[in-house]
Amino acid sequence: MNIKGLIIDLDGCVYRGNTLIEGSDKAIEIIRSKGIRILFLTNNSTMTQDEYANKLNNMGIPTNPYEILTSAIATANYMRKFKREKCYIIGEKALIEAIKNEGFEILNEENAHLAKYVICGLDRNLTYKKIAAACIAIQNGAKFIATNNDPNLPIEKGYLPGAGAIVGAIRIATGIKPVIIGKPSKYIINMAIRELGLKKSEIAIVGDRVETDIKAGKKAKIFTILIGDKFSKEPDLIVKNLLELSKLL
Repeated sequence: MNIKGLIIDLDGCVYRGNTLIEGSDKAIEIIRSKGIRILFLTNNSTMTQDEYANKLNNMGIPTNPYEILTSAIATANYMRKFKREKCYIIGEKALIEAIKNEGFEILNEENAHLAKYVICGLDRNLTYKKIAAACIAIQNGAKFIATNNDPNLPIEKGYLPGAGAIVGAIRIATGIKPVIIGKPSKYIINMAIRELGLKKSEIAIVGDRVETDIKAGKKAKIFTILIGDKFSKEPDLIVKNLLELSKLL
């Protein structure tokens, strides 16, 4: 493999919840020692680049904020092509701030019906009122945009509902499919490729999910590496963990 850059998923590859996956820190050290660039790519929109960098640093993986791309940042980037109008957001502070920084006015549930855009990400303080407000706005003609469609989020003891669970509720209630920004969308993977500044033939994506990470790589026509012990015909390579991968590069 002539790999000069890796796009690495975080949840399920580097850590689960707040627990480092054994050997991940050593693996990143080995990969970097070989001169391979790394961009961490996550569909999770609940933390800023600074917060993710701090989390990785605290786990023993030296990381700068610019080495991280989140679905919140990618969604904010996507919104640049639209007129700066009113937005209603289901999501947490990192997503809200990213959209606000692009010049959009953020509405609350009471005036959400005036929104021109509804943006949905993971919200761990979700209420029925928030979902209802989004549905009304979309029925009034607001464009429906989702940071990602992941049905669940891996933690130490299993899985929690992901942004896709919230997106699904709104989609079913309104009958409107959203524009998806995160993996496996071409938008976020192409943005990640541009960030690395390398040829596609020199880049591989590493992830633990076929339906997001591997499919994103296939759409972008880059080398795909699946982390885990389940067989699949989709990826170009399957390894048990990042440490095993680091020794193959």
